Amino acid sequence: MNTHLREDGKLLYREGRYLAALETFSAAEIEPSEDLELAYLMSLCYARMGKIDEAQKLLRQVSSEEKDLVRLYQSRMLLSWLLVETDSIEEAEKQLKEVLEAGFESPQAWSILAYCQWRQDKIELALRSYKEALKLDEENPNAVNGLGYILADSGKDANRAIELCRKAVESDPKNVAYRDSLGWALFCAGKTSEAVSHLTEAYSSCPEDSTIRRHLETVKTHANSERS
Repeated sequence: MNTHLREDGKLLYREGRYLAALETFSAAEIEPSEDLELAYLMSLCYARMGKIDEAQKLLRQVSSEEKDLVRLYQSRMLLSWLLVETDSIEEAEKQLKEVLEAGFESPQAWSILAYCQWRQDKIELALRSYKEALKLDEENPNAVNGLGYILADSGKDANRAIELCRKAVESDPKNVAYRDSLGWALFCAGKTSEAVSHLTEAYSSCPEDSTIRRHLETVKTHANSERS
């Protein structure tokens, strides 16, 4: 592929002009199947544009043929996340296990694996995976939040859950998922008033999120029953 075209495409991608970047990459007189870097770059554009099937097709090719270890890790991680986004949880779990077994350990890989395990009600495995993520980076906010949420939701340790979820919120106060987790942990610990406050704030920022809405409705119903 023409080096200038490739670099131009990368620049357009970094600028957020994903369709223009894709058109630039596509202008090369070469098929993605013959150039794994090109396939990976095009998959990034498709993913950003919401064309998940096209992105997954290219990422599967890169994941099965790539020899460059960094790009192999990147492609498999992106493929795993897209599988999660499309609710292909079991396949995402399989991909992530293979990533970790190949020696590509990272807090991100362990955290996404934990999420997949939690989605399948594999609570103990999910807890273990989040703890593995924190061994690699004890400040990783996704792992901190994920571990806290499961400890609360499973009824294992609500007070520890609050501590972890507060830490996640402090690291990123605008993250509605973290604030939702904190609100739910507070509710699980019997701190209903404070729970309502955090969940209301999360819901006001993201009213389309069904999980936040469900949590807020549950907590408000409980609060009303306590007053009656």
